[in-house]
Amino acid sequence: MSWKLECEREKLTAQETRVILVRHGQSSFNAEGRYQGSSDESVLTEFGRQTARQTGEFLSGLAINAMYVSSLRRAQATASEILAQMSPSIDPVNIRVDWQLREIDLPAWHGLYHQDVWENFADDYHCWKQHPDRFVMVDPRTQQPSYPVRDLYARSRQFWQDTLPRHCGETIMLVSHAGTIRSLISTAFNLSPADYHSLRQSNCGVSVMKFVQGDVLESQLEVLNYTEHLATEFLASTV
Repeated sequence: MSWKLECEREKLTAQETRVILVRHGQSSFNAEGRYQGSSDESVLTEFGRQTARQTGEFLSGLAINAMYVSSLRRAQATASEILAQMSPSIDPVNIRVDWQLREIDLPAWHGLYHQDVWENFADDYHCWKQHPDRFVMVDPRTQQPSYPVRDLYARSRQFWQDTLPRHCGETIMLVSHAGTIRSLISTAFNLSPADYHSLRQSNCGVSVMKFVQGDVLESQLEVLNYTEHLATEFLASTV
C-alpha cells in the first residue's frame, strides 16, 4: 500500500499528471467464459460490484480531479460503485463518459464461449494470441475487415493526445477494460501491438502512471495491476 501513501503525500508539479487506471469488476460474460469485446450485453455480477466497492474503499482519501469512464455499462456500473465509497467525492461535472475507453472491438466473437472460439476459429485464435498485430477480423454485419489490436492502439494514442493536456498538475482516474488498459499502458511506452498480450489487468486491478507536461513520451509506470486491496479472489485478464 506504500504507493497509495506516496500518492496521498506527494504533491504533483504543475507539469505532471497522475493517471489511475481501474478495470471494471467481474461481468456476467467474465463469469461465463464468453468474449465480450465492445458489446454491451454483459453486466456486473454481484461479485463484480463487491470488488468495485472494495476498490472504492481502498482509493478513498485520494484527491481525484476528474474521472473518465468507458461508454459500456459494465464500466459505468463499476465507476458508480467506486464513487459511492470514495471520500472526497469527485465533482459530477468532472465525470465524463468517453467512447475511446470502450473495450477492443471483436464483433465476430461477441458472446461466444472461449472454448467455441478455440475449436471453431483455431487459425484466427492462433494469430490473435501469437501475432496480435497481424490479427484481422471481419465484422459479420458489414463484412468489413479490421485490425482490432492496431485499431485499439490508435484509439488509445488519440485518447492520450486529447486528454493529458487538460490535466497538468492533476490526478485523474480512468475506469475501463482489460484490453484497453493494456493498450493505454503500451502506447505510453511505445510498445508494439505485437506485445499486446504481454501485460495483464485483473478485474478491479489498479495501475498508476505519471506523465510530464501531458506528453506520453515522458511517462512513468508507478503501479501495475495492483490487487492486494481485494479481499476475494480475482479473475485473470480476459476480453
